[in-house]
Amino acid sequence: MTGSRSALPRTHVTDHAPCWGDPDFAVADNRWKTGKDLVAICEPVLYVCGGCPYRAACIQQVLPAKNDFDGVCGGRIWLNGVVVHALPDADPSELPPAVIRKSCGTAAGSRAHRRAVEQQCPRCEPFYRPAPNPLDDEDHPEAQQLELPDVA
Repeated sequence: MTGSRSALPRTHVTDHAPCWGDPDFAVADNRWKTGKDLVAICEPVLYVCGGCPYRAACIQQVLPAKNDFDGVCGGRIWLNGVVVHALPDADPSELPPAVIRKSCGTAAGSRAHRRAVEQQCPRCEPFYRPAPNPLDDEDHPEAQQLELPDVA
């Protein structure tokens, strides 16, 4: 038999999320300079995640928090692995499950879940406070400057 056709039936699913392969979702570093630039690229395509059945799987595959991801993943815009914008229907249950730590049941435990970008465990939920948006500091460059002690 010649040619590239196979007589075997298809045995795997080739369904992909609608964002598959789109460079506006995983944005190359050379396309933006500030977090606001990144959001300007990503926000117009974020709607694609609305109602997408792959959002939790997307986060599980990309691991944006662990990989310092920049772009759109799971209905959220990420900058250095931190969520800076999300769709209104972004559900915390789409995030990876909480890792139980010794600090769980305290404000520190809740912050640890937030830093890891994972669900809050039941013991930490009462302490949960949303993190400030890191993009807010971009409007005030002096807030990003380190204060150095006077050396005499």
